[in-house]
Amino acid sequence: MTTAEPYQVEHVDTARLPAADRSAYWAEHVCRNHGTLRFAFGDPDAFHGRTIVQRAADRQLVDFWSDGIGYTRTVDDVRSDADESLRLLVPITGMLRLRQDDVATEVAPGSAAVVTKTRPFDVAHDGRTRAWIMNLPAGAVPTAGGPLCMGVRRGTGAIIASLISELSEQRCDVDGATFRSVTDTITDLIALLGRPHGALPDTLTSVDSAVRDYVRRNAHDPALTPAIIAHELGWSLRQIQLALRRTGTTPSKLLRDARLDLARRWLGEPASERTIASIAHASGFRSLSVFGTAFKARYGVTPRQAREAGRC
Repeated sequence: MTTAEPYQVEHVDTARLPAADRSAYWAEHVCRNHGTLRFAFGDPDAFHGRTIVQRAADRQLVDFWSDGIGYTRTVDDVRSDADESLRLLVPITGMLRLRQDDVATEVAPGSAAVVTKTRPFDVAHDGRTRAWIMNLPAGAVPTAGGPLCMGVRRGTGAIIASLISELSEQRCDVDGATFRSVTDTITDLIALLGRPHGALPDTLTSVDSAVRDYVRRNAHDPALTPAIIAHELGWSLRQIQLALRRTGTTPSKLLRDARLDLARRWLGEPASERTIASIAHASGFRSLSVFGTAFKARYGVTPRQAREAGRC
């Protein structure tokens, strides 16, 4: 069920641009990576920022460094792009000031935090801050009641930080399949840290986690169905339905949303020469009309409009 994963490494440095264009370019670049956001630059005319972006389909790791800035995601922004994914923030230098659900926290080197894009948030930092930001799939960890914070100096947290560091360092020597596999491993480890201390997963929790992981890896296969997922994982379809019901979804919706997220990522790639039909097929849809209807229902725009927006 596997195919070759397209993999990209992109370097951006605003110092290469005229000073008057740097803040606007940075805003466009960040929104392309993380969705709709608002920006508060400390000094727009002198702003300097750099990123190294690694990307394979819906997986992304950003190593960024920049002068002081504030980012805000509003209720209107949440509605505009309907992105339900999460963001893991791991500062390397400097301090990230984070607020979500009226919970404010400061994230320093040695710690990390996860925020959901389904609710408004604010992130700000002073100058000369560097951090990693990694995409996590929707529902990977619980984020109710504010950001999920964790330490990354010891135990599982240290392993997570080490994997992210090495994946960033080896960016030119990995391919899409490897990048996706490592980010999946990191996601699973974060899910372990997201459980209450000492808690053990019950059967339905284990089923939910296994199904989400399997769908992430195989959603692009047009032959994949809820029944096949159940067969491949060795559980009954009823068990899978019960497990996913506890987190507010169904096997069919989980599979459809994973395929739509994959298609949306490919449509947003400025350099992509794929046709919309080929993207629909590569994302696991057999019918172009079904794909178009589902895409419009989820994101509020047609696939063509999403592609045009990504190329602006």
